Amino acid sequence: MFNNSLCQFLILALSLLPLKSVACQQADVACNLPIPTLKFDPSGSSAWYPYYINTGEKRGIVTDVVDVILVNANINGQEVILPPMRTNLSLENAVVDFDLINPDWLSEEKKSSRYVFSDTVIPIKEHIIYLAGTPIPKDLGKDEQLKGQSLGTVRGYYYHNDHLFNRLDYPSEKELVKALFRKRITFAISGDKPAQYWAKALSVPIILGPIHSDGFLRVRLRKELEYLLPQINHAIQTLKVNGSITRIIDSYI
Repeated sequence: MFNNSLCQFLILALSLLPLKSVACQQADVACNLPIPTLKFDPSGSSAWYPYYINTGEKRGIVTDVVDVILVNANINGQEVILPPMRTNLSLENAVVDFDLINPDWLSEEKKSSRYVFSDTVIPIKEHIIYLAGTPIPKDLGKDEQLKGQSLGTVRGYYYHNDHLFNRLDYPSEKELVKALFRKRITFAISGDKPAQYWAKALSVPIILGPIHSDGFLRVRLRKELEYLLPQINHAIQTLKVNGSITRIIDSYI
């Protein structure tokens, strides 16, 4: 006959089994599948401020938000820093497992079936930018106006309509602002916050012109890991409701 202590232990153990099952069902998680350490690249360009910062104590909005998402999703992460062009290839070759990207940046053919996208995470906006005092053509930024034009862009970045214009690639948003100042280019495409930061840091009078894209960064996850998406989305929604993502963004603005 079992002693009382052993009986109490067995009753407690059995009572916990359904709880795990219920928790898995609530999060819609495939509980029996492995949860690997996910490799990710938060860097964008080396000057994607304030989304990624490679010096000082602060590490950037994307890095901080990814950290809290993974903690809340109970998933381990490993940061891998790569140039933008290598990040895209590394996703295809499973060197990294996910990044954060705005699907609006992608043309239809680049919205590959090899990836799945999370719920929205961080709002992000791109503009046509130019020096103050630059003569502005009619309908600047519209598809018809862009045809055949040359625009400053960041090497390795996606632009949903770059088949319309000639890309003049530079290593980062910082270099775009410097190229505008030196009049090597007349117009460029940049996120509003990186353009404003580097314009102020370099004392260059930049104008944010027409919006080129307006959307949200989402987790772009390799299709083989789709079973982790419910966990990730559950974490994102929790962090939205409790204000954590907003507080991180506000701490950089």
